[in-house]
Amino acid sequence: MHKKRLIFYLLFLGITAAHAQVSMTLQVPPMGVLVKNQLWNMLLVNSGNNSVLIRVNLVLLDEKTNQPVLTANTIPILLAKGAKQLQSKDLGPIQYTYNSPAFHADQDPNGFLPAGSYQACYTVVNAEKGNPTVENCIQLNVDPLSPPLLNTPADEGSIYTPSPQFTWLPPTPPGLFSDLSYLLILVEVLPGQGKADAIQQNIPVYSAGFIKNLYLNYPSSYRSLDTSRLYAWRIVALNNSQPAAMSDIWTFRVTSPPVGQLSQKEEPYLDLRRDLDPSVASGGQTLKFTYANTPADTLVHYTITSLQDPGNPIIQQGDVSLRRGRNFLEVPLQKSGGYAQQKVYLFRLINSRNESWTVKFTWSPSQVERPAH
Repeated sequence: MHKKRLIFYLLFLGITAAHAQVSMTLQVPPMGVLVKNQLWNMLLVNSGNNSVLIRVNLVLLDEKTNQPVLTANTIPILLAKGAKQLQSKDLGPIQYTYNSPAFHADQDPNGFLPAGSYQACYTVVNAEKGNPTVENCIQLNVDPLSPPLLNTPADEGSIYTPSPQFTWLPPTPPGLFSDLSYLLILVEVLPGQGKADAIQQNIPVYSAGFIKNLYLNYPSSYRSLDTSRLYAWRIVALNNSQPAAMSDIWTFRVTSPPVGQLSQKEEPYLDLRRDLDPSVASGGQTLKFTYANTPADTLVHYTITSLQDPGNPIIQQGDVSLRRGRNFLEVPLQKSGGYAQQKVYLFRLINSRNESWTVKFTWSPSQVERPAH
């Protein structure tokens, strides 16, 4: 009887030793922007006397749903006695399986992981026997390099319209997001209250979600903003309807222009379209528009033509300077162009890919005289 117990104990020690033969230390950065290659930074230690053929399996779980969003398997590698520092190039080619629509946007093995909070669980498996030798999990937070950047109204600035247009820049890099949209929050800042407390505690004066554009006009159907109050606003970037990044909080006031001076009417930013849109926007003495500079051009040519004059003559043309990514641009409409109210004009921009980006607009005076009292 004692002999049987001794044999069982020795067998148990042998099994335990086999399982403890390989240890794993994960060296994945827990926060920041992650590319898939970074998931495979690890240190494996073979404490046995012989080399062992292993492979590494990964399951990436969404922290909110606890559902697997990605699984991956490496090729078998021979792990010699001692410690070995490993990276993706040592384990590849790695086979990925995508279990979530968020991961379908970038299926490049060297691509980005979508923004979010995850738990990455690794299993080192004996490739010959098929049994796991060690398991380990780590929490990951994938954050964008840059959150949304607010553009207008300017921080701590003053505007002359009670129905402003809000504009902002997208978070980067874009490869982190498979279905990007935005939530805008606008609140009143009460006397003695900080802007962060106002955003967190106050009932919004206005909010809008799942915005696909980089601008939003305060709706005229809502109560006009008051000149006696301070307002704070923030943009939240959503990825697949889940919060992914937040902008800073900016404040502004609505003020009345000085009596007897010309007041500039706030003109909205128009969105250039690749295809000719049948809709017609309204433009003032300065044409404001947004354009996504995907070719990374530094200078492009534009033309403005009159669509209601014979031959559609060009009445204004020139060049505009661009930077990479989304651009908010303004082109003054020259008085010598002979713009007339009620006529429809076409703004056309041609980029280095010979793509035509356009918007149709009508011209209207954007300055009005405020009478003195």
